[in-house]
Amino acid sequence: MSYADNGFAENSADSGFRSVLKNILSAPSVNAVSTGADKVRYKTFEKLAFQFRIENPLHRIVANNVFTLSLPVAVARFVWMISGNNRLADIAFYEPRVASFTDDGVIVPGSSYGARIRQAHPGIDQLKGVIDRLKADPNSRRAAISIYQPTDTTRESSDIPCAFGLFFHIREEKLHTQIIMRSNNAAVLLPFNIFEFSMLAEVVAAECGVAMAPLSHYAASMHIYENAEEFTNRIVVEGGATRSDPMIPMPNNPKPLDEVLRLVQYEASMRHRSEAIDDSALQDEIDQIQEMFSPYWQQFAFLLLATVVNRNCSRYGVELLSSALDPRFAKLMRWSDATDKNAQDVSSDLPLLDVLQRSDNIVMFHNTLAGTSFKQRAMSHEAKTGERLSAAELLEVQERVVSRLAARGLNAELSQADFDMHLADVRRQHE
Repeated sequence: MSYADNGFAENSADSGFRSVLKNILSAPSVNAVSTGADKVRYKTFEKLAFQFRIENPLHRIVANNVFTLSLPVAVARFVWMISGNNRLADIAFYEPRVASFTDDGVIVPGSSYGARIRQAHPGIDQLKGVIDRLKADPNSRRAAISIYQPTDTTRESSDIPCAFGLFFHIREEKLHTQIIMRSNNAAVLLPFNIFEFSMLAEVVAAECGVAMAPLSHYAASMHIYENAEEFTNRIVVEGGATRSDPMIPMPNNPKPLDEVLRLVQYEASMRHRSEAIDDSALQDEIDQIQEMFSPYWQQFAFLLLATVVNRNCSRYGVELLSSALDPRFAKLMRWSDATDKNAQDVSSDLPLLDVLQRSDNIVMFHNTLAGTSFKQRAMSHEAKTGERLSAAELLEVQERVVSRLAARGLNAELSQADFDMHLADVRRQHE
């Protein structure tokens, strides 16, 4: 029996993601819509009151021939959320570009969904409240989480939450989840939102001892900014078959909330010790994870550890951690050998956060040394060769540069040789 029949349905996150992109790219464009974070205004492809659902929420990883979700970043976002954290530095360790979404350089005031879910007010944990309510009354219609707050309707900030809230219903021993978004950037954030919110929902389902039903996703505004139009078209046209597999169901023994607490504690410890984790220490770190966690949750700790391995370890360390990963995850990873200065980019993802700016035909990222040097190298290339670089080429080169520099931070300068190397790689892919 179907309890939700609005919008279109796809079996997996990947097929759902591509159907959303195709649908939105065909929508009418709206001129001069602000991204909010940088107060930049873009032409936007947009549909209002947009909804779809994913029939198998365990098939939550977007991966195809053009775009692959960064699993270390996706897991870091989930852990940051479920820990109730809002500290900028803790999530910026995995994704430096989140720094554009802060007012004071210390906290993320709106997109810190976990702080709003688990620490809405002192002693108020909405996640535990949902679980307790559904255990007491499985037929309840009151199991809800509110992320958007009345203060968000009037306060001025670089970061007003895009997520509005979630609803949970148990019907026929299955958990139906509805995600409600105020605003959803389909090309950039939708794959991460599907991953993190479906993981949150499965924690609820496992704690309540029920299976997962289809996950419904509603956005008051589902949109794609013009600076991502060409790349998202590539995803739709060239994506090919889905490269990911469904994840195994989350076990309810040990209790997910207990395992998640251990994961949060491990993440903080690992992050603080990260500079000391190299090839010589990696096996001890893997052994520690295997002692601390049940097999299901070990994989999440390994994926968090992958960020450090990409920064500190050689090919030996990469192979050591790869062998510990579930093959379904290992095949989706992009690795960088710390000893290989010409290694390929770590991630093929679009920007995690919508912080791009456009000036003439140069697509720039943050106002950092990396961003400034990127523009200088692009202009130098044009002056030297006499050719005009397209916005599509610059966007792809920029993504490679950001991914490559992420380990050193975006205040690292880009050399002309590195710019030319990445541009050549992008052009070879299109030959």
